[in-house]
Amino acid sequence: MLLLSGIGGVGLVMAMSFALLTRVEQAQRGLERVSNEAALSFDLFVLEIQSDIRATSASLATTPNDLEILRGLLARNRSLLDVQLVATDGTVLAQRNRVGRPQPAQQDHPLLDLTLNRDQVAIGDVGFDGQFPYLDLAVPVMNELELPVATLLVRVALDDLWNQTINIRVGQQGYVYITDVQGQIIAFRNTRLQGPGFDLVAQLGRSPSHIAQADVNFYRGLEGGWMLAAGRSLRTVDWYVIVEQPATELLWPVLVGALVWLGAIAFVGILVYNVLRFTQGRIVMPLTRLTEGVSNLKPGQWHLVGVMLTTDDELGALAQAFQAMALQLQSSFVALADNNAKMQVLNEALSHSEEQLRQFLEAIPVGLFVLDATGTPYYANERAQSLLGRGVVPNATVAQLPEVYRAYVIGTNQLYPMERQPIFRALRGEISQVDDLEVDDGRRRIPLEVWGRPIFNAKGEILYAIAAFQDISERHRVEQERRQITRQLAQLNQAYERFVPEEFLQLLGKASIIDVQVGDAVEREMSVLFADICHFTSLAEQLTPEETFQLINSFLSRMEPPITRHRGFVDKYIGDEIMALFPQVGADDAVQAAIAMLRQLARYNRTRQQQGQAEIEIGIGINTGSVVLGTVGGRQRMDSTVMGDTVNLASRLERLTRTYGVPLLISHHTFLALNHECPYHIRLIDYVQVKGKSAHVAVFEVFDVDPKPVRQAKLATRPQFEQGMLLYQLEQWPEAAAQFRACCWQNSGDRVAEIYLERAQQRLRSE
Repeated sequence: MLLLSGIGGVGLVMAMSFALLTRVEQAQRGLERVSNEAALSFDLFVLEIQSDIRATSASLATTPNDLEILRGLLARNRSLLDVQLVATDGTVLAQRNRVGRPQPAQQDHPLLDLTLNRDQVAIGDVGFDGQFPYLDLAVPVMNELELPVATLLVRVALDDLWNQTINIRVGQQGYVYITDVQGQIIAFRNTRLQGPGFDLVAQLGRSPSHIAQADVNFYRGLEGGWMLAAGRSLRTVDWYVIVEQPATELLWPVLVGALVWLGAIAFVGILVYNVLRFTQGRIVMPLTRLTEGVSNLKPGQWHLVGVMLTTDDELGALAQAFQAMALQLQSSFVALADNNAKMQVLNEALSHSEEQLRQFLEAIPVGLFVLDATGTPYYANERAQSLLGRGVVPNATVAQLPEVYRAYVIGTNQLYPMERQPIFRALRGEISQVDDLEVDDGRRRIPLEVWGRPIFNAKGEILYAIAAFQDISERHRVEQERRQITRQLAQLNQAYERFVPEEFLQLLGKASIIDVQVGDAVEREMSVLFADICHFTSLAEQLTPEETFQLINSFLSRMEPPITRHRGFVDKYIGDEIMALFPQVGADDAVQAAIAMLRQLARYNRTRQQQGQAEIEIGIGINTGSVVLGTVGGRQRMDSTVMGDTVNLASRLERLTRTYGVPLLISHHTFLALNHECPYHIRLIDYVQVKGKSAHVAVFEVFDVDPKPVRQAKLATRPQFEQGMLLYQLEQWPEAAAQFRACCWQNSGDRVAEIYLERAQQRLRSE
């Protein structure tokens, strides 16, 4: 009893210690899980704001409507208090604020003094408005030269973090709060401890970083009780998430378990004492006699077996059962001799059946390879040995099979991975099939298709793994030929697309060039763009034919990307001339593509200047309207084309660029189709009559790519120029000449105004 009591006491101590350690570990894992989830939630809060202000910075760099962009940013994020666009000198260019917040005209903030790269977000220290924390963030706004032109400064209210800390559950009475690296509480359910100046180190005796680094934290928490705590740093800002759970929630189950153990030990002690007394008198002595009787049992000497027990309890019944068992064993040995004779007959029949099965497997034209349940090779039929180049290797393991039978990943020298082998997967109970395996039989490599299947017994245990495989050399050859033909067809289609654009086929409603027939046509609304090199003939006279082709290809290769980038496509090249179509509704794509082409040409000309070559000038004409697209030609040769008055007028506008000395002209059809979302620089310069038509077409100049001084001067003189155009159309020559003269005086680079001044003066001289 003393020994049992000692064992029970030691067991109790060990159980309580184990339960306490287990409970602490469970609680620690729970706290770490909560801190990880909370840190992730808080990081997402900051990352969403950072992502939004980065996107807003990119929009501000490309769009002039600053106030609308700031209004959208403030509307999307209810946590934002102030949004300001501040120039490099501190001037507030644009701002949006929540109702009731001040709007300073000059901003002085520490974040504005930082030098930031593109998309780099600077984060300031946490500030407080009373007991309500906020955070300032700044991101630079870059121009096209990657130089900062302004800073986007936002102030974020951290109330959402306070709401999140309240909603996170930690046990029954635990809580979560956020601090910065110095221990200033940023968000806590008790807002009295959230204000500025609160010192967490003085309150708890340890810093947030110490809490985050320690495996187990046990201290008096912010609300006075003993707490088990865990911490984690955030990724986006230098803050910490602290999770605290009352220690009573941990210790109470352990104390209850100890009381249960004490009661169990007392019960077991009483039970053991009574069992020992009962066992000594009723079990031990009768068993001794029974053991003496069993020792007399010898093979075949059944008459010597006898156990004399007259008790009417279980041991007496056991003695009688033992006596009966001895008699039954005698009968069983006699029956076993008869069964051995029958088994001999059955074994002979089984041997015959196995031979028939082997003959059947050898006749199958598919290779068969069998492993037993341990993964040892068991059987391979004749076809398998022929394909593999050898028979069963008894000592080979599953991992050695690719090396033993020289099995490779098809088309490589890499041994076939064990985990992908169908026979290995069959040992795991899987049914699988692969066709990317080949074996080297010593003469050639044979590609195989392999199936793997497990064989189970009645209990569902795997007895064998079987792999069946066949030579797929012919199939592999046909597949390679098919892939080669497919590649050739794909290359052929790509080559056809260079002559007949895919977009042209789509407009005709054709899936492939094969479907196109002579006479296919469709009428569509679109914008047509013509672009041509000015004075190309005189330029080509100075070059050899090879240099001329190099010039044309170099020019055309630079003009095509701006067209495709703005959802257009080149219909055809006519020498140095480009004809492009823009099928999308509206003319903005065509105008923006033309502006991009002129800017690309400026970059190209700078390269030519550096190489000592002459600059290239081009003229671009754009018209919008109905065109007919289709195919023309004969039985042996056909081509795609676009016809209609819209095309003719676009070509005429391109030629007019030489007359007026401007690079880009559009018709009033295109002008009316513009969305004007982009601030184009446009002015009316002429009225032309379309050949065969009585109506006149207004011609507009787009001067977005003019040098900045010329562009600004044209904008400043546009009212005078347009008034001069009106007077010119009314044939009031002196007044028109005066307006054009004023334009030329303010802008000496205005070639169109000079032309109209000369025309007006000629009309005056002719009268």
